[in-house]
Parts: sequence; C-alpha cells; structure tokens
Amino acid sequence: MAMGSHQKRGQGEKVWLTPSELVKALGPFDLDPCFGSPRPWDTAACHLGPDAAGGMGGLFEEWHGFVWCNPPYDQEVGKWLARCADHGDGIALIFARTETAEFHSQVWGRADAVFFFRGRIEFCLPTGARPGHTGGAPSVLVCYGQRAVDRVKAAGMDGKLIILDRGNGHE
Repeated sequence: MAMGSHQKRGQGEKVWLTPSELVKALGPFDLDPCFGSPRPWDTAACHLGPDAAGGMGGLFEEWHGFVWCNPPYDQEVGKWLARCADHGDGIALIFARTETAEFHSQVWGRADAVFFFRGRIEFCLPTGARPGHTGGAPSVLVCYGQRAVDRVKAAGMDGKLIILDRGNGHE
C-alpha cells in the first residue's frame, strides 16, 4: 500500500500518491484538501490542490463532508492536522512520529483514534507506478470523528486501531 499526496517542496521536488486500494478501502471521501497534480486516480469527489498560498491552498479553503488528508510531510504538518481536528470528520495519513509536538497537540489531544499499519506503506509515483521502496518511516491513520473510526474498522487492514480517550485530561 502507498499513501495520498506526499509532497516535498524545493530542490528535488517529489509528489507521492496514496495508492488507490487504500483510498477505496477507507472511502468514499467528499474532499481531499491537499492533493497535487498530476494524479492517475481520484482520492475524493472534490480535490483542492496545493498551488495557492505558498503550497498550502487547501489549508485555507472551506472544507466540507468526509475528508481524506495526506498532507505534505514537512514542517507544516501540524497546521493540516489542526485543520482536520477542527473539521472533525475525516482521516489523516501521516508518519507515525509520536514524539513530536504536533502529534501530541493535534493527535493525542484531539483525535478519536489512531491506526498503526503493520509494516510500512509504499508510496506511488505521479504515474501510479510503485517505486519499489517504502516512505522510510512507519505511517498512521488519524481518525477525527466517529465516521472515520468506523471506516478504519470496516476496512480490515493489517495493523492496530487504538481508540483514544480525549476526556481524561491528558494530551
């Protein structure tokens, strides 16, 4: 399996795509606010690209419905997770960097569940081809809202779903 829109800006720019089978297993989605081009398959009914606002256009536009968010994996990931948490109805796919401030504030402190994959996900190239290697780090699905939790449960993926208790006073 591979992921959504993993984009790295600057020299050696790369676009990494969510494999269609992962999106199909979790979808359908109404909106993908951070999908780049080109794309050989859709991840949602509506796509917002990163073209505006310094590469974060979808971050500043209105979100609707059930959201798929595989944000650019850079220093701005916390902003995307905050927007997902504020929206409250969607799934984010990020690296499982559980020690970061963003993970503590926007995942542990605000998400309804997390799903850790067994093994690593293989990203796809803009052509849809598999590069033959993984993203270099473990990945996690972050569930915001009960619909997200239910979709991950129903997908039957290999890994571990952990329901979070946001009412315990801890981040």
